[in-house]
Amino acid sequence: METWLKISSLLCIFGFLKEFRPSEPYITPYLMSPRMNFTQEQISQDIYPVSIYANMLSLIIVFLVTDLLRYKIVIIADALSGVFVYCGLILFKSLFAMQVVEVFYGLFMAGEVAYYTYIYAKVEKEHFQEVTSHTRSAYLAGRALSGVVSQIIVYFNIMSYYHLQYLSLGGLLSASVWAMMLPSVKQSVYFHQNTVTQSSVDLNEPIDATDSMCRTETRVPLSYAAQHLWSDFTAAFTNAYVVKWAVWWALSTCGYWQVLYYIQLLWQTIRKDIGDDEPPMYGIVEAAYTLIGAMASMTIGKVHLDWTVVGEPVLAVGAFGVAAVLFLMSGTRSMALAYSTYICFTVIYHTMITVANSEVAKQVNRDSYGLIFGVTTFFALLLQTGLTYVVNKVYFLPARDQFVVYASYYGILGVCFMIVTIISLLLRHRQR
Repeated sequence: METWLKISSLLCIFGFLKEFRPSEPYITPYLMSPRMNFTQEQISQDIYPVSIYANMLSLIIVFLVTDLLRYKIVIIADALSGVFVYCGLILFKSLFAMQVVEVFYGLFMAGEVAYYTYIYAKVEKEHFQEVTSHTRSAYLAGRALSGVVSQIIVYFNIMSYYHLQYLSLGGLLSASVWAMMLPSVKQSVYFHQNTVTQSSVDLNEPIDATDSMCRTETRVPLSYAAQHLWSDFTAAFTNAYVVKWAVWWALSTCGYWQVLYYIQLLWQTIRKDIGDDEPPMYGIVEAAYTLIGAMASMTIGKVHLDWTVVGEPVLAVGAFGVAAVLFLMSGTRSMALAYSTYICFTVIYHTMITVANSEVAKQVNRDSYGLIFGVTTFFALLLQTGLTYVVNKVYFLPARDQFVVYASYYGILGVCFMIVTIISLLLRHRQR
């Protein structure tokens, strides 16, 4: 097996194990179960927001530490953070303990940047597309399988929500052990780079070019690394085309994460309103949206359009589509409609974010893509933090009203990109 393929396989197994968390689709019902006994208001206002704040505060630090420590140790620490999360969910019951657990969950989510950028530091550029596909597929396979497993367990009442936490803990423990077997990275983008030096040779003897040069990994001075970071940042974010797609990326991802965090609370509200006592179908919905979203992403990747021309109108239509399904979701009394609109929402998001990611990647230096990923994700989290605070700490909105706000958020996003579309059309007409 080729070296790059071996490395990709090792990382894919780690990604699969890390995403095998069958308790995830049922975390809200678990927190509301008699064992934990938290109210919906406590979960919405006092527990879930903590992980959002922690994720936002730690992301940039994690990104820089990832480059400085050369990935592997951060990947191991990320998996161990997940282990602590599920140990906490198993052992503790108090509100303060759950808030501490959410801090570690925020760190766990922030640590994903190491997983997604490790492979680019370890394999040659000609294999980037293949290994990206491999790691993405492993991530989706882990989530889909955990959704199916959890649904079977809940539907047939094989285990309680409490025992699902043990399965997730097992996945994270396995991922932690596996992470220790990942190859170390000798170089990174900013703090550890290759330098080429002339070796001592006898100039009177014939030599091979590869013998006369030696490649060493050196620690880059902090000032040089900072200059390199700033250069990559300004090169990307002074490009108007990159900024347009990055803005969509950050704004839409903010809304997407907010929906993912609070969708189970909305489903629990709908079930209570209609008196639904049947086993919830959250696991199969998780598997369905993961797989359908993956197929949508792969399909749009094969569609060849001039995104410089159709980008703004497609983004506007996508935002209006998301706003419509979220508005339907917020007012429905049908679980079937709630599930199907959620799947529609995720498919639209994954389709458009795939285009945004690829358009940004085309315009920036490949070595700096991790930086762009980190910065854009940080702004998405910054916006999500503000939105979470307003919705849950200022207005204390119930679940249905929260989703009306999220629908309005995407509606405003659609209006903004429709205005950009009109301005672009007028400018093109004037140029002609």
